[in-house]
Amino acid sequence: MHFFEVNLNPQQEKAATHGRGPALVLAGPGSGKTTVITVRTAFLIRELGVSPANILTLTFNRAAKLEMEQRFRRFSGSEIGYQVQFSTLHSFGNQVVRDYENLKGKRLKRIEGDEQAVENKRNILRKLYRELNGTNPGDEELENLSNEIGLVKNKMLTSLSGINFSTPNFEGLYRAYEEYKKSNFYMDFDDMLTYAYAILKRYPDILNFYRNQYPYIQVDEGQDLSKIQFEILKLLIQPGNNLFIVADDDQSIYGFRGAEPGYILEMERQLPGCRIYKLEQNYRSSRNIVEISSQFIKANQNRYDKQHRTDNASKADPFIIKVKDELEQLRLIIKTVKEKWQQYPDSSIAILYRNNLSSLLLVDGLEREGIGFKLKQNKLFFFKHWVIQDLLAFMRFALDQTDGDAFRRIGHKMKRYLSRDLIELALTAKTGKNVLEILLTSERLAAYQRKVIADLKGEFQRLARSRPVAALEYIEKSFKYFELLKNYCQSQNLNYDYYYSLYGELKNLAGNYPSLAAFLERMTRLEQIFEQGQVRMGAQQQLTLSTIHSAKGLEYDCVLMVDLCNPEIPGQRAMDLAIKNGDNFLLEEERRLFYVGMTRAREYLYLITPLRKNGAVVPPSLFVEEVLTCIDREFASHNMHGAVVYHNKFGKGIVVEVKENDNGRTVIIVEFSGVRRKLDLGICLENGVLHFGEVSSSFRKLYYN
Repeated sequence: MHFFEVNLNPQQEKAATHGRGPALVLAGPGSGKTTVITVRTAFLIRELGVSPANILTLTFNRAAKLEMEQRFRRFSGSEIGYQVQFSTLHSFGNQVVRDYENLKGKRLKRIEGDEQAVENKRNILRKLYRELNGTNPGDEELENLSNEIGLVKNKMLTSLSGINFSTPNFEGLYRAYEEYKKSNFYMDFDDMLTYAYAILKRYPDILNFYRNQYPYIQVDEGQDLSKIQFEILKLLIQPGNNLFIVADDDQSIYGFRGAEPGYILEMERQLPGCRIYKLEQNYRSSRNIVEISSQFIKANQNRYDKQHRTDNASKADPFIIKVKDELEQLRLIIKTVKEKWQQYPDSSIAILYRNNLSSLLLVDGLEREGIGFKLKQNKLFFFKHWVIQDLLAFMRFALDQTDGDAFRRIGHKMKRYLSRDLIELALTAKTGKNVLEILLTSERLAAYQRKVIADLKGEFQRLARSRPVAALEYIEKSFKYFELLKNYCQSQNLNYDYYYSLYGELKNLAGNYPSLAAFLERMTRLEQIFEQGQVRMGAQQQLTLSTIHSAKGLEYDCVLMVDLCNPEIPGQRAMDLAIKNGDNFLLEEERRLFYVGMTRAREYLYLITPLRKNGAVVPPSLFVEEVLTCIDREFASHNMHGAVVYHNKFGKGIVVEVKENDNGRTVIIVEFSGVRRKLDLGICLENGVLHFGEVSSSFRKLYYN
């Protein structure tokens, strides 16, 4: 339909012309949700006579808010466009707090947004962490602590007992932080929501002002709503309940922030009379990607059923490729990117990964190959992580035994009987002196200590001549650094495997450089690249490196999803919860994340899984196996009669008959070398014992080679 000079399909038209009362629009990937929101806003104004000033549209981040605001203004004209209010949820909460401050004549100090301020959130948390835990937290520990505090606020938790937080002494830190803010009249980002909720509950004049001002509220990305956000909305929309939420429960991927897709799934119960609209037409991706990704996400149980479709042409099925290790994966990526740009010079390409650590080897390899790229929202604490700083300090001290700062870091972190008193004794001498030689002149040394230090001097001299990988292995095996690290992790209840994985990433990088000096110089350069967020080359083609989370809402001609092994996605915790406790919540969120990655692709999708990660054998992601089954199933559904099949036990056969049994299950009759066998199609595909057709078998061959 041509509606307000915009072409809408029938599903979009129904959603965009929803008037009063609650509504949930289930908007699949590439289905035109922004168009629906902007047209519906115009419909309220032009057809229902709603004042533009009475409509509030809420988004989750500033970038989405600006995009929607600009789209509506271009569509409606500036006169109307500037009257409609677009806001992030946190900005709206902050405005409610401002109203309260004006009412009470008080002012709370915001401690987020100005990282240069002395009293900001990170500095306060660092100080409290040091006081309560006795150690100085790194950037990563602070990020985890901040995320867990946000989780408590967003879930409106009143009791913290029995909850498994990764931050040591989290409950004590949380209570101390809340008390510190309260006594100093401070407010952080999460408080904008919790304070706003409390104010709206306790001050009816403020609540009624917003109810009267905004009788029509629209929410974008509603699947990301947390409990506190949903409760705020429930207060605001009374009595008319004119709440219009656009969401995709299949793209709810922010559980670690407190997002709960359950609120969307229960909207019909929470808001009686709620209308459900579905946007199932995909305008983004090829038919192959739409059909296979749609089949893939149906493995989740807690979701609305949808029938995604597209009028786009078929291209290639997803390419599923196993590689030996991360280095072979890197070579494959570089080769694929170059070939794609040679064939399609203007195509946009994205390399997506579950965890930011995956970007290290990619950035190093791409820049060395002269390939420019952009890093999207990369929070990588690798270079400043204390484990990496320790390992690099060993190398720096090997090259310069007068480096007192390096020796202070490592002196007590190797099994060489050096007490902290001895280390400080050496460092009190004048700078520019060989630290170990100073120690050897001390009269306080016992005979065995003198021998250890003399030997240590030779060890570091040999280390200085080693290749970087050999040096790292010596630090592990001879200096026993990781034995001490493991003991520390056990005493502090920290995840040792994660810290050891940092070492693996460093070793992967080190393999490309011939000397310690060259490697240290390269590490400095890589840190600069991550700070700048991009590498510019002569031909500015479009290559983006991003986590899957940060790629949500974006699209690319070609997507390469990398490091697809179980430890990365879905991760051991998600699998343990599902297998041992029967709790599929986290596993389903990880499957949704994988689905988000797949549906970023317009035409080409590569799923790449290394057989080894950081030197250890790793199983392929179970999601890759699920996609492979979906490819077979899609091929089977379009090519049944006369199709060539491959059975793991019976070998090659031909489908001679397809029928449905009494239970509604599809049964196929297959002739294997003159013998006909009746097979339950669903069971065969789910267990991976049957594969269809030449196309499917070629993927299978590629995958297992």
